[in-house]
Amino acid sequence: MPSKGSVVTESISINEKSLLETVWDLLDADDELSDEAKYVVIAALDSDESLSEQLGGGSVAHQRPDTTQVVQEPAGSFLREIRVAGFRGIGPEASLTITPYPGITVISGRNGSGKSSFAEALEYALTGQSYRWKNKAKLWADTWRNLHHGEPCEVRVDFTTENGPKTSIGAQWPDGAELSQAQHWSQREGEKRQIGVDALGWSTAIEIYRPILSYDEIGGLLEQEPSKLYDALDKLLALDEVQDAETRLNAEYAERRRPRKTAKDAVTALKKAVVGVDDERAAALAKLVRSRTPDLDAIAGLVAATDSTEHATVAALQAIASMDLPDTDTAATIATGLRDALGNARTLADDAMRTAEQRSDLLRRALEFRSAHDDDAPACPVCGEGVLTVDWETHAREAIAADDSQLAMYREAQRNVREREQAARHLFESLRDVTPVDGTELPSLAAYRDAFAAASAVPEVVEDLPSHIETHLPPLTDALAALRTETANSATELQDVWAPIAEETLEWLALERRARDTDATVMVIEEARKWVQENSQRFRAQRLAPISEGARTIWSQLRQESDVEISEIALEGKRTHRKAVLRGHVDGKPAGALSVMSQGELHALALALFLPRATTAASPFRFIVLDDPIQAMDPAKIDGFLNVLSELAVTRQVIVFSHDDRLATAIRQQSIDAHLIEVTRESGSRLVVKNAEEPARRYVDDAFAIVADENVPDDVKRRACPGLFRFAIEAAARQVYFTRCNVDGQPQRDTEVRWAEAKSATACVALALHGATDADLSGWKSWRQYRRPAMAIATKGVHKGATIGKDDVRDLRKTVDDILEQR
Repeated sequence: MPSKGSVVTESISINEKSLLETVWDLLDADDELSDEAKYVVIAALDSDESLSEQLGGGSVAHQRPDTTQVVQEPAGSFLREIRVAGFRGIGPEASLTITPYPGITVISGRNGSGKSSFAEALEYALTGQSYRWKNKAKLWADTWRNLHHGEPCEVRVDFTTENGPKTSIGAQWPDGAELSQAQHWSQREGEKRQIGVDALGWSTAIEIYRPILSYDEIGGLLEQEPSKLYDALDKLLALDEVQDAETRLNAEYAERRRPRKTAKDAVTALKKAVVGVDDERAAALAKLVRSRTPDLDAIAGLVAATDSTEHATVAALQAIASMDLPDTDTAATIATGLRDALGNARTLADDAMRTAEQRSDLLRRALEFRSAHDDDAPACPVCGEGVLTVDWETHAREAIAADDSQLAMYREAQRNVREREQAARHLFESLRDVTPVDGTELPSLAAYRDAFAAASAVPEVVEDLPSHIETHLPPLTDALAALRTETANSATELQDVWAPIAEETLEWLALERRARDTDATVMVIEEARKWVQENSQRFRAQRLAPISEGARTIWSQLRQESDVEISEIALEGKRTHRKAVLRGHVDGKPAGALSVMSQGELHALALALFLPRATTAASPFRFIVLDDPIQAMDPAKIDGFLNVLSELAVTRQVIVFSHDDRLATAIRQQSIDAHLIEVTRESGSRLVVKNAEEPARRYVDDAFAIVADENVPDDVKRRACPGLFRFAIEAAARQVYFTRCNVDGQPQRDTEVRWAEAKSATACVALALHGATDADLSGWKSWRQYRRPAMAIATKGVHKGATIGKDDVRDLRKTVDDILEQR
């Protein structure tokens, strides 16, 4: 595919890079797909902005990902400790400490011991929910707070991280809070605590590489309808980029093809409108629009030839026909009201009223004069003889009050006259004259204009207004009604069938031009959209292949005595027809795998399906937590399950919660290197967590059993026991060294390389205690008298043999304990 420039990708995950490489390979190999469509595909996979810029004609740079670069795995995190208080079956704070490096850890406890509460607490701290409660009745979720010791209620999970600081996450519930009101937090050592866990960048990874599987979740995966299993598997494929690209292209296609659809609907309606029309222009238009690609310029010229004067005349006539008629009823009411107001005002406006107004004014001035003098009875300022006493003031105020009442009535009558006069004059101000329309005779126009002129001669004297309204407005209304009817009829006669067709044609022309502007882009989008739809199944198959292969490999170990063989795992269909298909053979005959499996086989198959994705190199989680995975397994499948765990434990920290001791027993019987932890519950929901057995101490117990067994020949004891001494000391040293390195954030691979360089028990202990294989241990050996003999048997005795008694094994036990104390 040709390059249009270069682009720098700042950060890209393993899955994203693999997908882009696949897309580029397929695009390069596709000679039928246009370059424009190829660029659109790449842009759609990138983002909404990139696709919009590409379709908008912008200069977008695309470049094949650099496949020569070595993609580093993300820094892995191991579980170190889970601390829980007041949550589910745990009352007072309990702590579960786990060796933070690859290996198997089994946490056993009877039903109700509270062991699964640790798993649920971890799941809730990481994801904010628990699958066990997800589909249960509300009562189940309401019992999340411990009944005996529900406050404080909190969860804390500590992780070690390769090449990084120790990390902690947690959830806290205030007193009385609901489950959903948890306050989630996260914190890297040396940094401030953050709200939520998004700052760790695990939000997407926890969905794709989910490292926690409970019995309920395992069982539910295959018991639901095929579409649910399809969705669960599809999520694991991390094909969000393809789905997002398809969504973006579908949205762009729907939006950008809308102009074409609108134009198509418009031309269809136009073709119907010109059928049977007796007009030369309509016939010519019908011929033009029948073409596969109509000539828009020719059609526009045809429409433009329409007589513009005719359109102007019709518009003028329609304007007259739409004039509003005066409301004669309202006019009559205004005239009557004005006449009545004038009569009332005349009645009140006599000489006595004017005298009262003058007297009232004079008395007010006299009162003001009296108030302005300190003398209680000043002389009258008018006659100079009378005296303005208190009695006079009282009498004057009573007279003013009587005059004010009459004056108020008079003023109200005057205001009423003014308002009605204004309304009367407004009747005539709203009228408008009509000028002649060129080229059209309107006989009623002269009568209207005469009536308008007469009505517009509004008298100045208000008393003449009522009669003017009653005399001139009704004739004007009748004349306008006649004129409106005449102009409406004339407009109808002038407006022939071509005018609406011409208008409809102009509208379609605008739509068609817009559609042609987007047609080329729509074709490219459609081409890219079909390519993504057709190839998404190829992407899906590519991503599913390693998971399917891993699942079949795991199933081959888990099936043991099962007659069901898995031959194919596929995701078929899409949307409402999507389904996950598991094909297989039963005793050599083809069959649907799910339909012939027992409950235990279904659980084993669910593990086989989802363990490969949880252990992919792209996952930042170097741990897998399985809660009661063997609950429905028979003994044969437990042996196969242990084989699977042992292989996973080479690179993963495998943590298994189990309600019975079958798994622990199988580990002991097969001498599998694993840490065994027991959880018991005391009164008040108090949990006791203790190491039931560690690899180093198990070797000590094995050595003691051989020494104490009188049926074992002495020469066998001489040759076998030194090897057990060495295994015990090296196992203890390994546990100390790996724990310390992971807590310090050192890369797991570097830790394993340095450990491999320790070729003897002495070197292993030196590396564990001092960080160097050649460190001097003489002081450490001399500090406790039992250490040197135990180390001698573990080194020289391995090569030469040694006679070992029970005291020697006791020295070994104390030496191992001393080493393990350094964790």
